[in-house]
Amino acid sequence: MAEAAPPRVVLTQGLYGSASTWVFNVVRELYLAAFGADGVLALYSDSVAKVLTHPELPARRVVWKMHRGEPEVDGFMELAGPAVLLSVRDPRDAALSLVERFKVAPPAALAAIDACCNRLLPWAERGYPVLRYEDGFFARPETVAAIAAHLRLPADAAAQQRIFATYESEAVRAAAASVASLPAERLEGDATADLYDRVTQIHRNHIGDRLVGKWRARITPEDQARLSGHFAPFLRRFGYG
Repeated sequence: MAEAAPPRVVLTQGLYGSASTWVFNVVRELYLAAFGADGVLALYSDSVAKVLTHPELPARRVVWKMHRGEPEVDGFMELAGPAVLLSVRDPRDAALSLVERFKVAPPAALAAIDACCNRLLPWAERGYPVLRYEDGFFARPETVAAIAAHLRLPADAAAQQRIFATYESEAVRAAAASVASLPAERLEGDATADLYDRVTQIHRNHIGDRLVGKWRARITPEDQARLSGHFAPFLRRFGYG
């Protein structure tokens, strides 16, 4: 029996601040190594239409990064059956990360994380692989190999090591610091605030302090209790205290 081919579509979905960009770039680079630049469409979108109407879609593999996802994504999932990789983080830390790194107002940060959680919870119940930020998956080269194996991609150890080195935290910190120097056609966002590279999705403020459990020291006891109650189903599902 012939070995199954790599998936035509890979969807990487995760909470803001959960190293979801790391997952996206690892998958993107693995697919580029296997199929070449002309064989891969890699993009961020919460809209199905943006993907399906993209002029480069025909005959390409798709690596699709998403955070919230519009309701139509559920129908796409049923019809297309993409491979899915999920990344999670304690939503209390994830919301705080949006506030501190991107100056998002607390109510908007809470709404954004809430939307991600609501999208992710039912997908986790389907058994898709889940990567937990707190486990430090992004700091281990073997995670790249595990993702490649899961997606049935060639086991090229040299390529995997190169990919890991490119997206190691300090390398991303350096890339984030130089985002403004990229060619204009690669830039998106507000030049005075949230500037980012449309290819890698690396933002100018991309790497924060990476602390785990910082919500305990940086928000009031009243807000701690409120957020813990609000996110209780997510906290229970993924083992957060």
